Amino acid sequence: MDTTRISLLLKIRNSDDANAWSQFDAIYRPILYRFATVRGLEHAAAEDVVQHCMVAVSEHIRSFEYDPSRGRFKGWLRTLVNNKIRNLLRDRRDRIAETRDFNIADAREDAPDELFEKVWLDEHLKHALRIVRADVEPGTFAAFQAYVIEERPIEEVCKTCGMNPNQVHAIKWRMTKKLREAMTDLAGE
Repeated sequence: MDTTRISLLLKIRNSDDANAWSQFDAIYRPILYRFATVRGLEHAAAEDVVQHCMVAVSEHIRSFEYDPSRGRFKGWLRTLVNNKIRNLLRDRRDRIAETRDFNIADAREDAPDELFEKVWLDEHLKHALRIVRADVEPGTFAAFQAYVIEERPIEEVCKTCGMNPNQVHAIKWRMTKKLREAMTDLAGE
């Protein structure tokens, strides 16, 4: 999941396209927020970072030209959120002497790019799961969630969901396929 759907980026160039911005927000706001909180920011500070990033996207997207040789949107977004978090943490460090929070923040800065990659993939997966969940029966999703996501034993899933092992395995196969398709659709490929 290294790419961003270019068609969505082109649509949000029109600031009046509320549907495109709603889609963009549903995908990228959770990524930005989670990355900020994982890096050690409290809720309010993380929300500020997210808002700053969303405003920056809206200001710069009008001049967006897709050119893979110049880099990807994902890389630009990662740099944007990283810089905002670093600035916030630096400002906080300037005001506060070394504390436990300071030491934790330093430890978290060791690999922000790898951390962003993990958050990027996790949040895209969560978004794809929401899409798939809306498209299947609640019982089907409950069986998939229990067996695949929660990794509960198949005997327990069968008993809880009133299914046999073949049904649970079939649900796993179908749902995994739907999830793969949703992830591919998010990437636009």
